[in-house]
Amino acid sequence: MRQSLVTTAAVAAVFFASGAWTPHQGWFAAGLSAAQLVPLLWSRRAPAVVLVVVTLATAGHLLLDHPRNAMYVPVLIALYSTPQRWLAAAATLTVGAAVFPAKGPLDGTVLAVTICAVAWLLGAERRRALADRAERAARRLHDTLAQTTAVMLVQAETLRAVGDLTDADRARLDTLLAAGRGALTLVRRTLDDLRDDADRAPDLTEVLARLRTAGLVLDRDPVLPALPRPVRELAERFVAETAVNALRHNGPGVRLRLEVAAGDRVTITARNALKGTPRMHTGYGLAGLAEQAAAAGGALTHGPRDGEWVVSVELPAAATRSRTGSRAA
Repeated sequence: MRQSLVTTAAVAAVFFASGAWTPHQGWFAAGLSAAQLVPLLWSRRAPAVVLVVVTLATAGHLLLDHPRNAMYVPVLIALYSTPQRWLAAAATLTVGAAVFPAKGPLDGTVLAVTICAVAWLLGAERRRALADRAERAARRLHDTLAQTTAVMLVQAETLRAVGDLTDADRARLDTLLAAGRGALTLVRRTLDDLRDDADRAPDLTEVLARLRTAGLVLDRDPVLPALPRPVRELAERFVAETAVNALRHNGPGVRLRLEVAAGDRVTITARNALKGTPRMHTGYGLAGLAEQAAAAGGALTHGPRDGEWVVSVELPAAATRSRTGSRAA
């Protein structure tokens, strides 16, 4: 509400300083000016309603007296906040028609329509950027929760299998394990509704250190080449996800081999010995990574091969064109 108040005050200052309303216009014009400005306080909560009210008041004001361009500044703010395309188009055409009698086609209608369209497009771009940011936050949240919960579950399962526990202790561990598995399921089901600010992605070194503590055998951390930031984040997520899956499906003691080949394209391959029937998890795990890899111009493959479970991702590496050969970890 504070931001809306500041925005409305700034628009009102421009509005009155430009002479969009002066005392000689009378009280009716003053009422129209108030109807243009006051609803902006609720532009975030009810953008459609605010745009309708502000547009009608603006059209009336433009037709009532010799218009100034500052008269439709409130409409620009309302358009910026409105996601509905058809409503924005109707408001734009209404303002353009209202300004035509006094200012003509070019200085009036064309100018007003152009400025209104730009205002709406800027708002649409901001909403798209926020949606992309929320999606990245959702995927990062899944990774963080999945990795941390997987470590907890593996430790609990190990304790239940080898620990000297009473029946009551085993019952408590069963409750803990059920809660942990339920938490992972709940995260996957509710992730699409998550819209929040993006936090710092967990450091890959920290993630692998936690997994080693839980029983993952990894000779050393993979050495990733210089990559553009989005591609590097995707590569790090791939390493973390494959490490979590190896530990989750095979238990403590599983050995994971990670190989990195860098050239015009970067290929990261994760291998571990098969234990039982291999399973592929869907949702925001490797399936989500496969979608992102494809969108980035790469590809992800997985499956059994020579007694091992092999997962490989190929990504573009524009920042590593001068680096050839392969590097293993």
